[in-house]
Amino acid sequence: MELTEPLPSAAVQKEEQELLDRTFFSWAEFSRFFDKWCQQRLVVFSVKSSTRVARSPWANTPPLYRLIHVLKYSYVLLVCKDVRMPNKSTAWPPQPSCPAFITVKLSPLRDRLVVTECQLTHSHPACPREFAYHFRPGHLLANSCLPVRITNQISKQFVAPADVRRLLTHCKGPDHGVLDALQVLEGLFRTDPEAKVKLVFVEDQAMVETVFLLTSRTRALLRRFPRILLVDRLPGLQGTLDLMAVLCVDSAGRARQAACCVARPGTPSLLRFMLVSLLQSAPDVKGRVRCLTAGPEVAGQLRAVRQLLPCARVQICRAQGLETLFSKAQELGGASQEDPDLWPLLCRLADSKSYTAYSEALAELRSQAPTAFIRYFEHNWAPRHDMWVRFRAYEATRDLDACALVRSHRRRLLRRLSPSHSVAQCLRDLVAMQWADATGEAALRGC
Repeated sequence: MELTEPLPSAAVQKEEQELLDRTFFSWAEFSRFFDKWCQQRLVVFSVKSSTRVARSPWANTPPLYRLIHVLKYSYVLLVCKDVRMPNKSTAWPPQPSCPAFITVKLSPLRDRLVVTECQLTHSHPACPREFAYHFRPGHLLANSCLPVRITNQISKQFVAPADVRRLLTHCKGPDHGVLDALQVLEGLFRTDPEAKVKLVFVEDQAMVETVFLLTSRTRALLRRFPRILLVDRLPGLQGTLDLMAVLCVDSAGRARQAACCVARPGTPSLLRFMLVSLLQSAPDVKGRVRCLTAGPEVAGQLRAVRQLLPCARVQICRAQGLETLFSKAQELGGASQEDPDLWPLLCRLADSKSYTAYSEALAELRSQAPTAFIRYFEHNWAPRHDMWVRFRAYEATRDLDACALVRSHRRRLLRRLSPSHSVAQCLRDLVAMQWADATGEAALRGC
């Protein structure tokens, strides 16, 4: 007796209509959505066939060449994996496979993924027990590169050269740039076995979220010059990455890169992660840091930062603080063509060289700026004036300008970074930059 395909119910037809033409701007976005979608319906799908974006004829043309590691596939056919265990004692012939399927394709504009076809009528009932046994969150991402059990196990830990080699042996392909990033780290460990690297993967996904990097050379610099640390953060670098660097100030007053961190945009508590990793790599500097200068985001992490660096004064970089203040003033209607003097006034406030000068500038600000901005300023900035006004700066008596040092480092960094969107290329550029600095220092010593 031949089984017939069941007719779709009204509920199934509605589900199909909701799923059709749904768009996703990355394979990771689709995978996260699809995990939840399957969990709600107790169904397991697997990839029957696929074509990678890198193999398409348009892979080297804009905008696709910038999205190869983001979109991953130009075509994917997902079929229902009927996980019911067959009854070996039955004499009936095997049932045909479940007809449910979903097709995802690259959009005509080649900038997103679209569900182009779906048939959601199953030939079997949902089975919670079998679903719980067979379903693995993140399997669409894991199938492309690394098993998520491995990435979950090693995530948030320092990795040794042997760990990187082990991860490489498990890699099934270059998806998500994981293979490329691991190869960069393998090359780093080959030349610097004492380097410190911490990897963080997105939970239940074979996708690198954060990489902390410190070479043996920069660790030596940090241990030699731990007194003043500067934090330079470049959010949204190349549109796809956040980059953070910790700089130490040497005896000649130069900012030297001690450690760096590459992360997915919007990674929470990145500064805390950076400092924790730094102190784990060089625990002897904890009580020797006297000043830490960072961006305005440090204000929201003060308690954690002061616990990590109990002997350090915490400051906000004045240049970055001014940018934040002016941006907020624009948002609240206090910086426009009608009020062109606000920026100079904020600059005078931040650059005050005495408490008297600060009080005078503050009184002027209160009389000129809109009420909404003043309320914001009084709540968030006035109580912390000792963190961002010049006359309270730690380095003021040492003839140093922390903001200028950070700006100089940023210019040098941007000159050396490639116009790439991948974690691997950013790591490659950072490693090359550090070795170039080391070579230059060696040449100077030889002169």
